[in-house]
Amino acid sequence: MSVQVRHGPQPLPLTLALRQHGTLIRQGAIGDGLWLLESGALRVATVSDAGHELVLDILGPGHGTGEPNGVLSPVTVRALRPCRLSPVSLGAAADLLAARVHRADALAVELAWLGVRARIARRLEDLADRFGQPVEGGRLILLPLSQDEIAGLAGTSRESANRALRAMVADGEIRMAARGRYVLRTRFRSVDERA
Repeated sequence: MSVQVRHGPQPLPLTLALRQHGTLIRQGAIGDGLWLLESGALRVATVSDAGHELVLDILGPGHGTGEPNGVLSPVTVRALRPCRLSPVSLGAAADLLAARVHRADALAVELAWLGVRARIARRLEDLADRFGQPVEGGRLILLPLSQDEIAGLAGTSRESANRALRAMVADGEIRMAARGRYVLRTRFRSVDERA
C-alpha cells in the first residue's frame, strides 16, 4: 500500500460530535488528523477489492482513531453510538498509534491461528469487557450485533458465524437477551480453542 501525504497542516476543531451512524472517515479518503474518542462507540472496518468486509475493531472511550493529516485511510470509521472526539496532540499520537498496532497484531494472530468459534468467542469477550453490563448469569453486551456484524468481527461468512453462535448457545456459553443482544455466560480464555 502506498501512502500519499498532502502538505500543510489543516486546522482542527476543539471537539467533534458525531451522530449515531455518522462517518468520521471513509476508506480511501485523506485523513485530517488523529482523534481521541471521549464517549461513544466507533466501528472500524475495511473492505477488500473482492467486497469482503473485515471489522478490525469497535473502539470505545480512550481509543484513538483517524489518520495522520494527508494520509489515505485504509478503513471506514462509523459511529455505533453518538460520539464526542477531541484532536490528538502530536505528543500523544505515538502512544495512540502504538495501541492501534498492538490491537491489530492481536487480531492478526487470532485470524491466523484460531477457528471461527474461538474468534467469535474472543471478540464477544472483548466487547463484553469494554461495553458490557453485569446481568443475571453473565455480562450483556450493550451494543446490538447482527450476525453480519459478528461475521465481520471474526473474519468469516455469515453462515459460519451463525453456526458458531448456535453451537455456543447450545453449549451455554452465550444466550440471546433479545435480537442482536448477547449475554456472555462464561469466560472464553479458559475455553478450548474449538473451530
